[in-house]
Amino acid sequence: MAAALSTVRGAFAGLSPREKRLLLALAAVFMLLGFLGFWMWSKRRLDAIDSERADMVEALRFIQRSRPRIAARNQRREAMLARYRTRAPALTSYVEEQAHAANVQVAEAQDRPATPAGPRFTQRSVSIRLRQVSLEALADFFERIDSAAFPVAISSVRIRRRFGEANKYDIDDLVITTWDRVPEGNRTDAAGGAQGGTGAAAADRRREEAR
Repeated sequence: MAAALSTVRGAFAGLSPREKRLLLALAAVFMLLGFLGFWMWSKRRLDAIDSERADMVEALRFIQRSRPRIAARNQRREAMLARYRTRAPALTSYVEEQAHAANVQVAEAQDRPATPAGPRFTQRSVSIRLRQVSLEALADFFERIDSAAFPVAISSVRIRRRFGEANKYDIDDLVITTWDRVPEGNRTDAAGGAQGGTGAAAADRRREEAR
């Protein structure tokens, strides 16, 4: 090590003053470039840390702002699940009761057979007809149906305006549907029954085609 330093000193001492100045200037340039490179690397690293910190702060603020919306969404989800845990009463009686409360006269009501709606639910429907209904009474009736404590939906409806009568309508093919949860032990049987019914229908069609 000492010999190497002695060699460097000897080489430096053998340079002319101009060469020494050039060598020192070159060394200063390299030192400056090294300092600038380190400064740029440090700045980029600090900028990256600041950016990550800003993203984390913004994410926390977003979560904080979203808490009321998330809570409201969870409440709606719980309310929906609670509706599906409540079994609907006989639809015809329920519909007639709500129609009476909305000053709507049910001209005809016909229950439809319950059908499987997947392995977890069965579907029940009632088809009704209304006569000489105003739009206000119809809207009140629909709102009462929609606010039920059990799952219910208006599957289809056909509205006709009565000729020569202001704000009077006839409602045909108004189908109101509800869904009942199938007990755990009966889900396989219900699904199998639905598949069996489908298979029987297909077999009947094949026999008819063979004839």
